[in-house]
Amino acid sequence: MKNLPILVLLLALAGYAQADVASDIAEGVSMDVIVQNALAEDVTLEEIVAQVIAADATLAAAVVTAAVASAPAQAAAITSAAVAAAPTQAAAITTAAVASAPTQAAAITTAAVAAAPAQADAIQTAASAAESAAETGTQTASNTDTSTDADAADATGATDQAGSSESSDASGGGSITDDVAAANPELDDDETIASGS
Repeated sequence: MKNLPILVLLLALAGYAQADVASDIAEGVSMDVIVQNALAEDVTLEEIVAQVIAADATLAAAVVTAAVASAPAQAAAITSAAVAAAPTQAAAITTAAVASAPTQAAAITTAAVAAAPAQADAIQTAASAAESAAETGTQTASNTDTSTDADAADATGATDQAGSSESSDASGGGSITDDVAAANPELDDDETIASGS
């Protein structure tokens, strides 16, 4: 009987994290914040994923994305926990995990297939597509950066050429005042020469 209050306290604390995740979901808190709040309560990423999916299975891909983004090295374990909690969403979960940690694609795929062997084909297809999309996204970003740099260089070069062209035109014969004075030697140095005259 002496241990009853301690047992009640431990059960309440164990249920607190679950209730906290569920209340965060109910309040519409962003998934990144839900994950960070639960981590602050010493809940593992695998437990967070399982709790979110238990509260709302439609959030499986979102919680996997947030969890993997917070710890890419744990992507396989997170994926395994998510697929175990929602095996019918194995392909979507795999896609989210690979998109968040493309360098972990092989480990993610293996973990997902181990957690839901019946979904192996869908998982492998999803993983391949997500990995290709991630590679394409990286290449596109790289190409965009390169073309932006080239465009900036072209614009700078054009500006430089235009500037030097204008400078050489202006300095070629001197100033307009000098040109007028040279063409009209009868004018005294004291007289003001209007430009364009």
